[in-house]
Amino acid sequence: METLNQEKTAINEAKKMILGDLWDLCYRAHSHTSFSPERRANSYVKEYSELLESDLKELGENQGNYREKFINKFGEWMRAKGNCMSSMITGGANFPVSKANKANARERKKSDDFSYWRKKYFNAVNRVPTKSPEDDRDEAERKLENIVNAQLEMKLINSEIRECKIKDLEPLIKHLTGVGFNSVLISLIDNFSSRNSGKYKIPGFTLTNNNAKIKAAEKKIKMMDARIKNKNTWEDIIFISRIDGNGHINYPCRIERDKIRDSKKFEINCLSLSNRTFIASGFESYVVRLRKKDKKL
Repeated sequence: METLNQEKTAINEAKKMILGDLWDLCYRAHSHTSFSPERRANSYVKEYSELLESDLKELGENQGNYREKFINKFGEWMRAKGNCMSSMITGGANFPVSKANKANARERKKSDDFSYWRKKYFNAVNRVPTKSPEDDRDEAERKLENIVNAQLEMKLINSEIRECKIKDLEPLIKHLTGVGFNSVLISLIDNFSSRNSGKYKIPGFTLTNNNAKIKAAEKKIKMMDARIKNKNTWEDIIFISRIDGNGHINYPCRIERDKIRDSKKFEINCLSLSNRTFIASGFESYVVRLRKKDKKL
């Protein structure tokens, strides 16, 4: 059991922490649910002060208004918790069960809101910026080039194996490595001794599978070219509503023209042929109509 002096010391230490100003609020939050609201207040202030300090350290230069929002969300949760009550504390006679259940539900919602907001904030900070269609195409083109080069090198390895006529695997690998072939591709060599007179080679199915990858990559680049060609400038479209990060459509559309101009172009995808509406994806996503009705997509 803590002595009175120890309890006072713990309270004073808690009040010096980053959330110390909320100690009284945390105390009231547990007044009707705990036999020791002082200890509960100390515990909550200490735990969430350490969490806030850890979050701020992790966010670094991306803190923004995180501290203020954290304190605000945490305070809303504690205020909701202050409306909760336990029959063990208040007594069982005439205990308002329905009112208590509603208060508990509101407290759980505020607790969930706090956790969800914190997770969402970190997800937004760590989100990888969306690449433009042009950047996606450049990356796809580099991947295609690597696949094509691998195909050519695998054929050259098989050709070199036939010409060098080395029958043992270990000296063959040493020879191919010395010539300068890729070690990863050399490791694909297989021995078809039972069906192929003991000759080593990169199997035909490996070349076939890689060739299929080449065709798929070429098809993907063609689709990307079509998407880039079909992009519309923001001046070509009429904005109807905005789509937020949760996929909800907000109407009417309130747009910031500077953001749209910064985006330069939008990629247009059909939403409904019946009323000629489309999804315009760029800096943000919008439901739009085309200003030019004969515009081909």
